[in-house]
This record gives sequence, structure tokens and C-alpha cells, in this order.
Amino acid sequence: MKGRFVTTLFATLLCAGVSFSQISEPGIIRSQEPRTPLKSPNFTTVTGVVVGSDGAPVVDARVELRNENTGDVVASGYTNASGVFDFGSLPSSSYEVVATSGLAEARERVGLDGALGVKIRLSTTNAAAAQADGKATVSVAEYKVPQKARDAFHKAEVALSKNRSEEAGKYLAKALDIFPDYAPALTLRGVLALDGANVNAAIEDFDRAIHSDPGFALAYTAMTAALNQLNRFDDALRSAERATTLAPRSWQTYFEMAKAYVGKADYQHALQQLARAQSLSPAEYAPIHLVRAHAMLALKDYSNAMNELQAFLKLAPQDPNSAVARNALEKVKALLSSASNPPVGNAAR
Repeated sequence: MKGRFVTTLFATLLCAGVSFSQISEPGIIRSQEPRTPLKSPNFTTVTGVVVGSDGAPVVDARVELRNENTGDVVASGYTNASGVFDFGSLPSSSYEVVATSGLAEARERVGLDGALGVKIRLSTTNAAAAQADGKATVSVAEYKVPQKARDAFHKAEVALSKNRSEEAGKYLAKALDIFPDYAPALTLRGVLALDGANVNAAIEDFDRAIHSDPGFALAYTAMTAALNQLNRFDDALRSAERATTLAPRSWQTYFEMAKAYVGKADYQHALQQLARAQSLSPAEYAPIHLVRAHAMLALKDYSNAMNELQAFLKLAPQDPNSAVARNALEKVKALLSSASNPPVGNAAR
């Protein structure tokens, strides 16, 4: 499980076990990605995606392409339903991509040859909350954060994207030294603690983040994951419910809520939350199938459980839980086979 929880909460991580910690980076639905046009020698192309702090694509973010030398806006547009933008047939030059959504803004430099797959992170935006009404939101607490603390936090995210956890920890320490009540930094430090099996330290950081910024939905979602690990399912559900009021389109929260319901043996409610998580997830997420299989097995819905196990193994054949899933699948197949082909003696009776 180590190294997997971080991926869910912060989009910059590239690593992708059943729990919240198994989530691979929310990405772009491939069928909706812009096709790469052929480039002539004198033209270039810039494509990419805008995401928020929770990794979800930011829809309808305004994107401007500015000439780095003159500052002139040479192209502009809005991201699509997958957060994607695409500018083609551009004069070969150095550009700055500027993405804005509400009051949040982020910039990325592009060289002479253009760029394919640029990722711009609006670090002050909770993308899931932004999608609730199509507008980005910035909490009052966010305005108090000094720029140096923001810069250190961003460096921590970049370090994590390169699997440099120790380096990320140092940058987080710097950010929190500058501004101890920085909710995103506290949350990310808690994520790292949870990833290292230090659940109590994680909960302490999540609690501090919530008190520092009661509107930071990600801290409640992370707290839900931690409480699930402690089998405190009622508390986990309360935390998840708060998260959904702040970010009603955050699919990760509904996934954690489903796990809490499974822990309480409330399988029907678990299935409802899994359906909601799946409908909101920007990319198919294999563990949803595994948790759904768990609930269906408990409900003795063996045929559908078999389908879910097969879907999980197709999507994540190398997942740490794949061996357990294959074993469960073989047992379900044997059970269904014996039910449809009873022994001759029994059939005669």
C-alpha cells in the first residue's frame, strides 16, 4: 500500500492497492483528448490539461497563449469537459500558457517547438468544488498564505510527482515553517504520514488543516480515508458527508464513503456510492470494481460479482490485490459452475 495513497489527493503524482490509496492519477478520458495535428516546419502546437489541487480536470477554465517576448495574447479559449485545451497552427515561438478559473491562476512556459501534454495545476482551486457550479472558489484562508509558502508547497508537489518523498517532506516543512496554518500543506503532510502507516499523525494533520480552513474539502476526504483505516466507519461517514457539501462532485469522497458502508455491512448504500463515484470519475478506476465485487459477494450476487472481479483484473492485472481477486474469481466461477451443473445423483432426485 505504501506509495499509493498520495496519488489520489494530488494530481502531480504518477504512481498509482482495496483503499483510497490505490487511486491512480485522475487523468483525461482518452477519447476526448485532442488529436495531435501534423506540424509544418514553421508552425507549432500547444495542447494540455488544466487540473485542480484534487487532480480533477477543471472545466471551462480560460486559457490564454501569450507570446513570451511581446506579452501579446496570440490565442485563447476554454477547457473542455476533460479539462483539455488545444492550440494548433501557431507561429514557432516561445509562449507562456496562462490558465485562470475564478480567482485562481497558473502559468507554464512553452519553448520554441511547442508542447504536447502540458499540465497546468491551479493550486488554489479545489477542482471538484469548482465543477459544482462551473466556477472556481478560493477560501478566505487561502488569501492569507504568503507566496513563499505557496512556492515551497508547489515544489513539494513537483518532488512527489518524481517519487522524491524525502525532498517533498523538506519543502512541506519549509512551507509550514513560513505559514503553520497552510491547510493544503498540512493535508499533504498528513497524506505522506498515512502513506507511511502513521495514521495518528495523519489524522492530527488533517484535523489541523480542517481547523485552519474549514472550507478545504480535500482535508475532509483525506480524513475519511484515515478513519476508514481505523475502522471508525461512522466517523468516516460524517467526514465524507461534510466533504460532499463542499465538493459535491469529488468522486474520491464517494469512493471512501462506499468503503465505510462496506465496513458497516450496509452493502446497498455502498453500491449507491460506488455508482456515484464511477459516474463522476474522469477515468475508469479499477478499485471501484473490486469494492463493488466485495459488496456483491456479501449479497450473494455471484454472477455480477464475477463480472466486477473480471473488470478489475482487466484494468489492473498487476495491482497488489490482483492475486486475491483472481483467487476469489476462481471460487466464484466454481460455485456458479456447480450450481448450473449439479451432480447426477442430485439431479436424479
